[in-house]
Amino acid sequence: MSASRAYKRRILVFSGIVVVAGLIAASDVLYAKSEEIIALVERVISQSPLLGMLLFVFLAMVSAMLYFFSSAVLVPVGVYAWGTTVCFMLLWIGWLLGGVSAFGIGRYLGRSVVLKLIGETRVADFEQRLSQRTRFIHILLFQAAVPSEIPGYLLGILRYRFLLYVAALAIVELPYAIGTVYLGASFLRRESGLVLVLGMGGVLITVLAYQLFRRIGTVIASSSRK
Repeated sequence: MSASRAYKRRILVFSGIVVVAGLIAASDVLYAKSEEIIALVERVISQSPLLGMLLFVFLAMVSAMLYFFSSAVLVPVGVYAWGTTVCFMLLWIGWLLGGVSAFGIGRYLGRSVVLKLIGETRVADFEQRLSQRTRFIHILLFQAAVPSEIPGYLLGILRYRFLLYVAALAIVELPYAIGTVYLGASFLRRESGLVLVLGMGGVLITVLAYQLFRRIGTVIASSSRK
């Protein structure tokens, strides 16, 4: 999968989640069913609050490592159970742990494992754009523009500087975590219009990041290794 296809997939997945959430919030029947499910899960969590938090963090971590799972579906439950502030912290920590774990897999388990996880074509395409010496601003744009499971694995096999990677990860995931939690809170309040507005804001940030990454953040090996 090329950089362009990875970016488009992030847009499509996020847009799909937002549209579905908006439709559910606008429908009395669908929202009532979702509210029942959320309340049921919250009752289970309330019986073991610490375990519930750990499970939420774990699932958020997994969502940052695997392309087929999104933590956005967990957020309304987290907001309902713990409120926006605690939910945000748990989500952000989970995403950070997921990114760090992906980086560790790439760095210590090697290229062969990463190829199986994210695909040979995708790795080869991004390796033409990034290197061990890629500037920090380019890594920020890269992190913001593509699905979250890609940067950690790829920068791990490139042996990018760990502290710079973690800094970029923390900075980029911060607004996404805030936005995702507010999306969840808006869904619970059935503010379907706000759900769509916030979703469009997230899409625009991703589009802008990708365009900047393509224009000034695409690092060709010959220029990045001077």
